[in-house]
Amino acid sequence: MPMRFAAIVLVAVVSAAAIVAQVPAPRQRLLDTLALPVQYERVFDQRLAYYEAGPRSAPVVILIPSLGWDAHAWSQNVPALARSYRVIVIDPLGTGQSDKPIIDYKMHTWTGGFAEFMRLRGIDRAAFVGAVMGGALAVQMALDHPERVRAIVVAASNSGPGPHAGPVRSPGEGTRASMLASFFDTTLVTDSVVRERTALRQRAGDQHTIRSHLADHRPRYTEAELARITVPALFVWCREDAMTPLSWGEDFAKPLPRGRLAVLDRCGHYPNIEQPAAFDAVLAEFLASALGRPTPTRPAP
Repeated sequence: MPMRFAAIVLVAVVSAAAIVAQVPAPRQRLLDTLALPVQYERVFDQRLAYYEAGPRSAPVVILIPSLGWDAHAWSQNVPALARSYRVIVIDPLGTGQSDKPIIDYKMHTWTGGFAEFMRLRGIDRAAFVGAVMGGALAVQMALDHPERVRAIVVAASNSGPGPHAGPVRSPGEGTRASMLASFFDTTLVTDSVVRERTALRQRAGDQHTIRSHLADHRPRYTEAELARITVPALFVWCREDAMTPLSWGEDFAKPLPRGRLAVLDRCGHYPNIEQPAAFDAVLAEFLASALGRPTPTRPAP
């Protein structure tokens, strides 16, 4: 491991560990919802759903959920972010409350839609923050539309380079097994949470989107591709992630000229959901450095 990267990782790990120690663990809300009205922008003749909070004059931060989830996965993170930034949470086309046309869902399908959304909303550049598949989309956005991207944050994505030896997830596993594999604190996966998550998935209507994308998923990013991303980049990983092991995050962050890795303790595959306070603190520190430290304000209703 190069000395520069090793030092960055060490600082991030120590910082994240300190945050976990200092911030009292709140009651985790795995399936919380955004306390914001859904809005729509017509993008390429399709309705793209989004939620917005924070001062309109502040730097823009765009949040992208993973496949199988929707914008509400960021519900615990938006209030803290919206004190300093204009936060936009998007349901990518084919997911959540967005339209779900029967098309091929490739990476450029989504990044092209994000770029057009920004043009229509008068947003020149933004920081893109994504979890799992959303993290891969943040990377792809920086490659496809670098002129639109100020910084990226990637949480627990499996799209990085290097050998991916580690736990294997069965594609046919049920809701309970999937959630138990995804969260470190398995006591959070109660019967009521499993029932609610099952109902959410059954009415999501995104099965074609997921099947289409996974049937033709692009290869993992190469080191040469990642080296082209010159904006500040933060990779957030949980030490106990049983689905995308920490070594994958280390390999992902290394090739980026301005990449850094933050490691959180006592969480699994979704750090923003399972350790929201620690995730928000690491994210705030990074964004202040990457975008400039804004004056905190009350979030817009």
